[in-house]
This record gives sequence, structure tokens and C-alpha cells, in this order.
Amino acid sequence: MAKMSNVTIIINPDKLAEMKTALNQIGIRGMTVTHVEGCGTQLGGMGRYRGNEVDISLLPKTKIEVIVSKIPVQTVIDAALEVLKSESIGAGKIFVYDVEKVVRARTGETDYDALQYKDEK
Repeated sequence: MAKMSNVTIIINPDKLAEMKTALNQIGIRGMTVTHVEGCGTQLGGMGRYRGNEVDISLLPKTKIEVIVSKIPVQTVIDAALEVLKSESIGAGKIFVYDVEKVVRARTGETDYDALQYKDEK
């Protein structure tokens, strides 16, 4: 059975279009994008909203998740780093997790087959 991995990439929202393009160029055809809030080293801080000082300790981020089996994980990481490399704190993080099982609900296909498209098998 082919190894399956979940690559989760946390980025600044303004990098989403560029990241989608980079992932598409390496053959990623499916992804889940979630708009989230979080903080890391920069810890957020105080800001102003409508003239009032407010705590903005959680900053807007975008989480992209892709499950890969055919495309090497390192290829996905390299593509993401090309977009994210920066001297700025808060540029992003990449997490890789093992995936035990995948089931395509429509067809019942499992694991590697569930991740492939008809023209790729």
C-alpha cells in the first residue's frame, strides 16, 4: 500500500492565491482551505478598531490541507517553501502527518485509489 500523508500549511491569507498556483503546478488537484486565527512567535498585540483599543492576540491565518500519496511529500514542502520563504516572522508553518485511511464517499474507493482522479490511474 502506498504511504499517504496529510500536509498542512499555515500561511498568511495574502499568500493563498500564490500557494494554490504553486501546488497546482506540481500536480496537487485537491485541497481544503480553512480561514483560521492563531499566533506564534509574533503573539499578536493591541490594535485599534473603530477608535477603540482591542486585543488582537489571534491573527488571521489560512490553513491549507492536502493529502498526498503519488506526489512526494518533499515536493509539496519545497513548493510551499518557494512561496513562503521570508525574513519575516509569521511567514507560516508546514506540518506533515501520516494518514491511515481514505475513503471516497461517492464510489467507496479506498486509500491510494480514493486519492486518484480517473485520468491519473
